[in-house]
Amino acid sequence: MNLKYSEWGDVAFVEVAEPIPPGGVDFTEELDRDRNVKYDAEDRIVGYEFLNVRRFGVRLDDLEHREDLARLFREAGFSERDWSTPRSTAKPRVRA
Repeated sequence: MNLKYSEWGDVAFVEVAEPIPPGGVDFTEELDRDRNVKYDAEDRIVGYEFLNVRRFGVRLDDLEHREDLARLFREAGFSERDWSTPRSTAKPRVRA
């Protein structure tokens, strides 16, 4: 696993096995406001994206690679949390 962190955006990205080649992500699953899972064309997880990492920490308890992720984030000095903020299901209001 490889952790990349952008301080400017407070975003962490974890490549699960190896660097993801261009076009290597076939689908992104939005788990909640702060977490996305990236899949390849064979439905394998290739990466995780975490938003607001320094601000709130990372939620890992429901992820497939949680133990490896927890170790990786702990070694990098990030805290873990046990809550998330759901994505809004409301449709955006559009002005006519």
